[in-house]
Formats: sequence, structure tokens, C-alpha cells
Amino acid sequence: MDSIKLILCAGAAAALDICALVMLITTYRERRAATKRWRKITADMELIEPGITHPLECDEIIIGRHASADIRIPDLSVSRYHALLTVANGSWTITDLGSKSGVFVNDKKVKSAKLRENDIIKLGSRRLTLRKRREKNV
Repeated sequence: MDSIKLILCAGAAAALDICALVMLITTYRERRAATKRWRKITADMELIEPGITHPLECDEIIIGRHASADIRIPDLSVSRYHALLTVANGSWTITDLGSKSGVFVNDKKVKSAKLRENDIIKLGSRRLTLRKRREKNV
């Protein structure tokens, strides 16, 4: 009788291990699929300025000097809440949030503008470039 209980316990433990393995594999595949979908939505873009890279990892991003801004630029020429970046179907749009110095895209002052790769965005005295994310060498 004890040997039957032992065999049943071992079988139950093996079944749990198999279930855990299946869950791990499913989670891994779902994460890869979600990452692929997100890259398609965002066109896999990032903002760069000399020495700093800002990955664009959500569909609405506030840029400004305030500590709660998604992309914080600690420069007095940048307003607390300077601009809003939004993405839809792979296209990024920048909108001025009523900043004092304005938002410039390729040296043209804009209230709102669709962005393209390699556009130069000027916020206060800071220049940021929108570009495709580059894979880091490991």
C-alpha cells in the first residue's frame, strides 16, 4: 500500500513539473509575440541626444524637466511638461504642451507634427534625434 502511495506521489510531482514547463514555454512564446507586436506598433524607435538614449517604450510619453516626466530633461530651457509623444500604427507624433520656448522639428516650429526617422526635435536648447533602435553589441 505504501509503495502505491509513493508511486502516485511521484506521478503527481512529475505531472506538476510538466505543467510548470508547459506554462514557462507558453509564457516565453507570448512574451516574444508581444514584443514583436509592440515593435511593429512603435516602429522600434528611440530618441537620442549626445551620450543619452531614450527608448520609446509606451504609447504616450511626456517630455519635460519635471521629475514625473517620462523622459526627463534637466535643463532650465525645457518646460516642466514640454511635449507629448504619441504613437499610432507605427507613426510617432509630437505635440507642444504649451511650452515657453516651443517645439521645433527640423528647425520648423510646430504645435503638432508627425515624425519620421532622423527628424531632429529641438526642445529649449536640447536637440534630440528620432531614429530606429539599434541593437546593442553584447
